[in-house]
This record gives sequence, C-alpha cells and structure tokens, in this order.
Amino acid sequence: MENILYLDHNEHPLDIIENLAETENYSFSRSLKDELDLWISSKNSNFRINFNWNDTLEGIHIAVFFDTKIPDHRVNEVTKLTIKINQLIWLGHFDIWTNEQIPVFRYNLLLAGGLLPTNKQSNALLNHIVEACEKFYPSFQYVIWGGNDADEAIKNAMFTTVGES
Repeated sequence: MENILYLDHNEHPLDIIENLAETENYSFSRSLKDELDLWISSKNSNFRINFNWNDTLEGIHIAVFFDTKIPDHRVNEVTKLTIKINQLIWLGHFDIWTNEQIPVFRYNLLLAGGLLPTNKQSNALLNHIVEACEKFYPSFQYVIWGGNDADEAIKNAMFTTVGES
C-alpha cells in the first residue's frame, strides 16, 4: 500500500500551512520559500506565528511571538513562570527570546522521510498553539505588567471559570 503522506516534490511542506491560512482568512506573509509568518488575533492578544522549514532536519520549527516585551527587572520572575508553565503542557514549550526579551511558544514538527503535514494535522497544530498561547498569555501579563509572582500567576491560569460575563 502506498503511503499518501509522502512528499510530492512539487509541493513544499509550508504550502500546506499557507493553504490553511488562506482558507481561514488569516493574514500571512511568505517572503522566503522556507519561511511563513502568520498573524492571529485572539481574545487576549495578537500573535505572530513563524513557520520555518529546515531541509536538513526535514522539520518545521514554529515560534509564536507574543506582543509584549519583558522589562529587565521582571526577567527572573518570567523565567520562573516559564518553567512552571512548561511542566503543565504536553506539546511545545514556552521560552524567552533573549534578543528581544519577549515570551515565545516553540514547537517542532519533524517530517523526516519526505512526509508532508496533513490538513488535519496542520489544523490541530494551529489550534493547539493558539489555545496554549491564549491560556498562558494572561499569566505572562500578570507577571510582567502586574508585578505578581509566578506561583500566583499559575494559580490564576489553572482557575477554571464557568460561562462568560
């Protein structure tokens, strides 16, 4: 039986993500063959999601850049928060992009062997990324701009509300 996931060498792995972005009417830019930027507005913030194809590793590196900067005096507490959050999530991880001192969510999708991501896989990936970022963005704000500590931020992130106001 033929594996239908194998790469059609006329199609680039990021083409699947680009097609999804077009279908969902997301703003995106594809300045290079191996790089795609996607902008998503969520309930809490705007995120820039960068998809970068690495031909040698045959994988897509995804980095979600938050629309906030970490002041020098809050870096240690944000680092503690990042560690605590990473203990709670199963796929991907949060990090601090040190050049710009901004929180990022990072994920890698390995497609070794000439595979393409499926539409369903790409959709699930994007949903997971947005959900994780939406869930923990307020925690980062709580620490960065609220001046609170990481423990308190995690307690608030794990608090589940019922309904909407």
